[in-house]
Amino acid sequence: YKLKWLFVKLMQGLYIKSYGCQMNVYDSLIIENIIKPLGFSIVNEPSEADIVILNTCHIREKAAEKLYSELGRIRKIQETKNLTIVVAGCVAQAEGTEIFTRAPFIDN
Repeated sequence: YKLKWLFVKLMQGLYIKSYGCQMNVYDSLIIENIIKPLGFSIVNEPSEADIVILNTCHIREKAAEKLYSELGRIRKIQETKNLTIVVAGCVAQAEGTEIFTRAPFIDN
C-alpha cells in the first residue's frame, strides 16, 4: 500500500500536442519515450497535466497563430495549478524570443 501511494505521488501528467508534419509527430514520440521513464504518465488533456509540451511545425498554415491561440487556452489552466509549459519545434525556433514577449508565462 505504501509503495503504491509513493508511486502515485511520483507520477506526473505529461501532455504533448504535435502540430504539423509527420516528422513532428515522430519527434513528439521520441520526447514521450524519453520523459515517460522519469515518472510521467501521458494524459489526454492539458488540464490533467503537470507539463505541457507543444511541438510545433512552421510549415503548416498559420502555425504561429495556432500556437498562440493554444497558449492562451493553456494559460487559463496554468492560473489554477502549477503547470510547466514548453514550446518546441520549428515555430519556436523561427519565433525566437518573440514567444517570450507574447507569452511570458511559458517556461524557457
